[in-house]
Amino acid sequence: MTSDAILVELRSLPGAPDSLRERVRSLPEPQPRFVWTLPRIDLRRALLVAAPAIVALGVGAAALNGVLTGGPKPAPQTFRTEERGQAVFGALQRAPKAAPSATDAQALPPSTTRLNKYNAWLRVRVDEDRLAKVTTRAMQIARGYGGYVSSVDMNTPGQHGTASLVLRVPVTKVEDAVLRLGQLGEVTAQRVRIQDLQRQANVLQREIVKLQATIAALERKAANGTLTPQEQYELAEAKASLAAKTKARATTVREGTLATVSMTFFTPQAAAAVSHEPGRLGRTLSNAGEFLVRELSWLLYALIVVGPIALLAAAAVLTVRAARRRSDARLLEGA
Repeated sequence: MTSDAILVELRSLPGAPDSLRERVRSLPEPQPRFVWTLPRIDLRRALLVAAPAIVALGVGAAALNGVLTGGPKPAPQTFRTEERGQAVFGALQRAPKAAPSATDAQALPPSTTRLNKYNAWLRVRVDEDRLAKVTTRAMQIARGYGGYVSSVDMNTPGQHGTASLVLRVPVTKVEDAVLRLGQLGEVTAQRVRIQDLQRQANVLQREIVKLQATIAALERKAANGTLTPQEQYELAEAKASLAAKTKARATTVREGTLATVSMTFFTPQAAAAVSHEPGRLGRTLSNAGEFLVRELSWLLYALIVVGPIALLAAAAVLTVRAARRRSDARLLEGA
């Protein structure tokens, strides 16, 4: 029912008696009721006003932070340290050099009466144009002492590179070989490890002698035709064990007679480019950008935390308004 129809129906009702009219006029004026309603906000206009204001506020805060934190950078205190280091370096250059030099290879002598597992590692710096020549010379030194080259790996990307070698040299000559190899450049690192193998070789030798005696006794029984099946099995096991022990002792003796010398030749790296400190404007822009990124992260965090609450509140307001409209519609229809 429309409002015009309601007015027409009300006007067609019969008039009230005069006594009722007088009583109504004598009634006091009703006190106004306070009804709280949510203010109606135009979302589009609010966004048009709030969005530029928020952006301007964020950019202004970032610029202010950049100006305040991007001022003149205090002079670093490393100049005194560098000057002190230069003075110490000059004093060391003027001081007499100790003998032998720290860059000389130090070769530990192996034992001359016992088997030794001798391992030496050398890291040597060489000039850029001498890497291939030095690598070839190291191979010649190993072969000149009766040894051989186990492996070579040379990598020269551009003007810089490295070369890794594994050399096997007789233990009796490894001391001289290490000294000569260290003279090919500047030794920057060295490691020597000596492990005694004589006891291990002696144990294997005793086991070999015992197995040989066992095999000889069992073979005599086999020749006489008195070997039992169990003894046949023992004879086969003894022969297999003898072969394994003999091979293990040969390997031990080989390790004790040939030393392993691992070499790494490398060329010096180019000096790193000196980085220039940014100026005041650069520091200001950098600090402002970092602060702006932090503001955006804070805004994103606020949206993640407050967003669901705002959606629930908006849904509640819309539900209340819809319920109020339905109630008004029902009252109008009942009238």
